[in-house]
Amino acid sequence: MITYDTTQFPNNIVEMVALRSQLIDTDLFIAKRPLRPTDPNQSIGVVASNWVPNDESKEMLGSAYAMQPPLSRYSVSVQALIRDTQQDRGLNVHSVLSRMIRSMVYTDTPLRVALSGLTSTLNGMTEHTQRWGVTQQRFFANEIGGDWNYLSILELWLETEIR
Repeated sequence: MITYDTTQFPNNIVEMVALRSQLIDTDLFIAKRPLRPTDPNQSIGVVASNWVPNDESKEMLGSAYAMQPPLSRYSVSVQALIRDTQQDRGLNVHSVLSRMIRSMVYTDTPLRVALSGLTSTLNGMTEHTQRWGVTQQRFFANEIGGDWNYLSILELWLETEIR
């Protein structure tokens, strides 16, 4: 039976970013899933969105690794949602929240240390962080049922190696 007593990539990234996001503001709703238009005003969603193996990595690692490239990249989306009946206020609040998320990712020392030190072991193979960064942050705005919905998605990437 599969158990859940240890956190593996990419969920360990999601867990750490969600945990640190709670410190931005105590009134934020934090979800470890994609956000929905029905989520509370001032919400953050953290979700793994992609895994890409590095097919160019061909190190000789033994039979357990024979078919698995030792280098790979995970993408994690950090979504910020602001809903407001006033367009200008919603836009301004969303600008602050999206900037706070970028600032957290780049300057929060405990998050930076935690991301750099993430490891997980499964079937005798240990995967650990090599490096990480941000690809982009996209912005969306839409009016739904009288509410202005502002959404940003920050794309965080993390490269790992299996040893």
